[in-house]
Amino acid sequence: MFFEGILISKIVYKERDLIVKILLRSGLVGSFYIYGGQGGGKNMKPTLFELGSMMKIMVKETRKKTMEGADLMVASEYQRLWEPKKIRYDVRAYYLLCLYLEILLKLAQPFHPTESDATMSDSDGVFAVASNAIFYLDHSLEAQSFDPSQQLSLFLVKLLFHLGIMPNLDTCGLCGTELDEAHSMSFQAGNGHFACGQCSPGNNEKGFMFRMRMSYQTKFQNYLDLKDTSPGECDKLIQYFCHQFHLKPIALKSYSLLFK
Repeated sequence: MFFEGILISKIVYKERDLIVKILLRSGLVGSFYIYGGQGGGKNMKPTLFELGSMMKIMVKETRKKTMEGADLMVASEYQRLWEPKKIRYDVRAYYLLCLYLEILLKLAQPFHPTESDATMSDSDGVFAVASNAIFYLDHSLEAQSFDPSQQLSLFLVKLLFHLGIMPNLDTCGLCGTELDEAHSMSFQAGNGHFACGQCSPGNNEKGFMFRMRMSYQTKFQNYLDLKDTSPGECDKLIQYFCHQFHLKPIALKSYSLLFK
């Protein structure tokens, strides 16, 4: 049985073995035990398991082990299909990759080997968002056009859209006024909506609303079309995401390092 997906977590076990988590194409997370996955040994074999890489793992159905209450599938063969080339050499890009992976670990549901069909999931859009986000993050570094706010905004808005928890971008959440007709508005992350200036006077965030629309309409390969994003707007998106999943931003350790 073959599994393909993105490496989102790895833990060294014993001296050379790894316990890894893979975001599968179904959007579920599979856990695997990799004998010798850390590399090394007499031949100083390099590891193939780099965070963000696309992996293909073959599992023998008869080999399975349970560790700390989790079902681990034991890999018999593995292959790296793709790896980021530039991310590891840029500190902020690496922090952003780690933030992507932290978010995915918080929301993705586990795949259970006892279930018959790994494809039975409505979360395949999460895999599409994650794979495109990592690929074009690496691409932006190659093109020397890396903007962490731009990349993070695209990732978060598209992820919220695929999860079905996008805030209402059409009407005021308090009075129902069309936001396009409102002169000003503010985003209330804790309430999950925009409020027009009549209901909630304050900073005008109409531009933020338009950029959120633009983010889910823009394909990842056209990321340069998304302009004027900022760390402040990313912070609002993070707060909204955390509110939806009952988290605190401090739980996302990489986020505090990204915009230092």
